[in-house]
Amino acid sequence: MSSYFLSHRLCNRFGFLLIWMLAGQQIFAQTTAVISSPSSRDISVMQGGPWRIEYDLGTGTADILFNGKLVIARAYAEVRLPAAVTSRDFKIHKIKQYSIHDGFGRGRKFVVESSNGDDEEMIQTFWLYDDLNYILTDVEICSKKPVASNFMSPLTSQTPSNFLPAGDDRDLFVPFDNDMWIRYDAEPFGGQVTSYEVSALYDNVSRHALVVGSVEHDVWKTGIISTTSSNAIISLEVFGGITSTNITHDVLPHGKISGEIIKSPRIFIGCFDDWRNGLETFADANAKIAPPRPWKKGVPFGWNSWGKLQFNLNYTNAIQVSDFFAKELPNFKDNGVAYICLDAGWNSFSDEQLMEFVLHCHANHQEAGIYFTPFTAWTHDGNQKVNGTSWHYKDIFLYANGQLQIIDGGVALDPTHPGTQELIESDIHKFQRDGFKYIKADFMTHGALEADHYYDSKVTTGIEAYNEGMKFVTKVAGKDMYLNLSISPLFPAQYANSRRISCDTFGRIDQVEYMLNSLTYGWWLNRVYDFNDADHMVLNDFSEGENRARITSSAITGIFISGDDFSDAGNAVGKERAEKFLTNTEVCNVARIRKSFEPVEGNTDNHAGNLYCYKNGDNFYLAAFNFSNTNTDFAVDPERLGLQVGESVGSKELWSGTVQTNSGRFSVRVAPQDVGFYKFYQVK
Repeated sequence: MSSYFLSHRLCNRFGFLLIWMLAGQQIFAQTTAVISSPSSRDISVMQGGPWRIEYDLGTGTADILFNGKLVIARAYAEVRLPAAVTSRDFKIHKIKQYSIHDGFGRGRKFVVESSNGDDEEMIQTFWLYDDLNYILTDVEICSKKPVASNFMSPLTSQTPSNFLPAGDDRDLFVPFDNDMWIRYDAEPFGGQVTSYEVSALYDNVSRHALVVGSVEHDVWKTGIISTTSSNAIISLEVFGGITSTNITHDVLPHGKISGEIIKSPRIFIGCFDDWRNGLETFADANAKIAPPRPWKKGVPFGWNSWGKLQFNLNYTNAIQVSDFFAKELPNFKDNGVAYICLDAGWNSFSDEQLMEFVLHCHANHQEAGIYFTPFTAWTHDGNQKVNGTSWHYKDIFLYANGQLQIIDGGVALDPTHPGTQELIESDIHKFQRDGFKYIKADFMTHGALEADHYYDSKVTTGIEAYNEGMKFVTKVAGKDMYLNLSISPLFPAQYANSRRISCDTFGRIDQVEYMLNSLTYGWWLNRVYDFNDADHMVLNDFSEGENRARITSSAITGIFISGDDFSDAGNAVGKERAEKFLTNTEVCNVARIRKSFEPVEGNTDNHAGNLYCYKNGDNFYLAAFNFSNTNTDFAVDPERLGLQVGESVGSKELWSGTVQTNSGRFSVRVAPQDVGFYKFYQVK
């Protein structure tokens, strides 16, 4: 349960009042009267800011309205115990109101107590704020005897709603993690979409949107199942308790939580004029509850060995790469630092070589990075001893149906097991002793799998186990170590400085397009992490147009990491291209901005958008990617970009240096498998 909120739960039938208080929050002023308005349906009205919830005390359902317009009709809560129990099943519904002032602002909290006069009570809570475009809600079960559930939905509706304009309506699939080259998908209305942690239902023409998702990620994997017709939302279900073989990689159903009080994830329901603002606001709401791991230094620039060297990495070529950056790319850095990072394969180094490598980087005014997989083992031999511990791998493996859980060839480890934690501690302490300042942590989803059981008996779900493991990782790493997640769930996000936005990406144009699919629909993650990570930029073996596209894709995403073999044996073309393209001052300056560009359009199905933009002070940037094999003209509509410009505006293409003046709507021509990267001036 998140510790951020003051959570006030009333279970009158059992004569107790539970209150969790946070320092700095104001105590609620209770309104004891039941809030109701006379009608044949016995409607109680909950009002706050632009929101109005009309709760039917006779049926246990709610109509949710935003600015007077019905958004979700006859919504109800559902919990499986394991038989389904819904708010519609109770005969008695009482509503109490409280004034609130918390990290989200001022507003009102409404608590709906539903019962049948027996041992169980359902508690629905709605948070409505004076100045927010979203509300929050959750559901609890209170019982005299312990109950258990692996499915809790604060919001389910089977009643159609058509509040969105009939333009180009989209239903966004968001993946649980970034493994196996999975893609986001903005599917046209007219089917069913199961999304993970968040979804947006929107019209791409007007951009009007409904955004729903979870703002708590300490217990549950949250699913959003939406069914749509060509112009309506037919049904919507937001619930904690989703698993799947292909998406969450789980063999087992979601673990159960149990007790006399059990609680769903707290969910976000928001209406917005622009779906992009909606997803950014959703991210900000998550960051209020679990603030990002802070990083006060510059944007990480540097190199990662997996781009080209991979398992050919050794001490000699790593030293030579460090020297190449020092001599040939001395300005490829931010805040005076470049990170030279060893990926998988560094175990070919001796202990002495690792220390010497770090010292060599320091002599070149660089920091050294290294790689590990805290929740994954690369042996299937359970009798093998776990290095630095008294345990064997069979003790710390994470089992499902008595079998090992293997993904991508790696065996999942129990994040709550002392043997796993001793191994993590041993690795990180070694990295710290050697002087490494950057850790890339990979195959993290292994630690979020549902299991037969966990060593910590209080842990019963994969996300609980993952949180326990990540808390341990960050505690051992301390505040000065930069933590970068590779394959990992979207949430929880507060444990790392950055997360790779997609799966492995190198330098071919189709790989650039794949990565940009994740930026198109996941750029907002840079509000729950300090940075998104576009993975390593590889230039050798690809055309110069592809090089420009790859570098631009990274510059507009987040951290800026190269990946070619810059050792003495490395291909000369990769080195020449790096000296040519990674020294472009204007492009590198864009990479130094702590940001991700946002998409211009959101109607690309499971493909990437072509246009991305970002406003920085008086300057406005536009990146136009051409993934095709022919010249392509892209229409630029300043109004669509959200700009108010005068009669003319100057622009500079950052790769060619071409300067021109534009007025009103215009177009840009981009060569095949290339990019146009524009900086506009005098934007009002």
